[in-house]
Amino acid sequence: MYEWQEMIDEFINDIEIKGYSKVTIYNYRYKLKNIQDYFISQGINKIDNITKQDIKKWIAFLQAQGKQASTINVTVNRLSRVFNYMFDEEYINVNVFKKIRQLKTQKKIIYPLNDSEIKQMLLIASKHKYKHIALRNVVLFSMMLDCGLRISEVANLKNEDVLENQIIVRNSKNNKDRALAITPILKKQMLKYDRIKKNRYKTDDYQYYFVSYQLCKLSEKSIWDMMQRIKEQMDVRNVVRFSGHTLRHTYAHMQMRNGMDIYTLSKNMGHSSVTMTQNYLQTLKSDDFVKESIKYSTLQNLR
Repeated sequence: MYEWQEMIDEFINDIEIKGYSKVTIYNYRYKLKNIQDYFISQGINKIDNITKQDIKKWIAFLQAQGKQASTINVTVNRLSRVFNYMFDEEYINVNVFKKIRQLKTQKKIIYPLNDSEIKQMLLIASKHKYKHIALRNVVLFSMMLDCGLRISEVANLKNEDVLENQIIVRNSKNNKDRALAITPILKKQMLKYDRIKKNRYKTDDYQYYFVSYQLCKLSEKSIWDMMQRIKEQMDVRNVVRFSGHTLRHTYAHMQMRNGMDIYTLSKNMGHSSVTMTQNYLQTLKSDDFVKESIKYSTLQNLR
């Protein structure tokens, strides 16, 4: 009989040894705590007491909460990984997750921001009553759009990672450092932000590049909340889900539209393979796609 927290801690220690990124480790720790709380609330106080039926009831519970199939699959996979570890370490003789099938998922079409929506977002971000905060927000969103950074990556960006003409992204999702070019327009904005930040705080002795009012690290939640406030003031198409990931999809779409090859795009996005980038792009649809389809219309081109 094994305690939940005891086994989760041991599993977390194992993936730390294997070199998983800090972001991945944090997500595992946070999500597994929620999973643990659910099963304990169901009277399952020992992790190895879980049965196949318990897992099915858990999946049904997640469905009743309105969770999407893809989200449920990811959640179930987290606990499945713990059981794989327990089986490999011979703590259990039978892995109940071996016979649990993933739910069927439907690939959702993702619409990136168009040119007008990008301009709106940056304009609204620049309207903050405090000039140094307005400039910070513009640089932050510009960096996400021009470099394809995740919210977690901009939040964790340190001063030492910003070089003369490139940004070094460390400890990213796939635990691979990557370098991204700073374009001339982005560079100009960053120079203004660096100057106003130093004048405002009378120091450049801070660890993170994007800082809060209190000169602390700008949290991921703060960035998310900021995006929601901006969205309320934007005229965004109904098909667009405005989020940090939408900005990343927008980056991918714009790079391909502007002629970047898929191999360079894959490296810039920090994907583990070109196949992942191809799958990523398959879900993208845009106004450009509609215009191209109309241009090649069968009926419209009858002779």
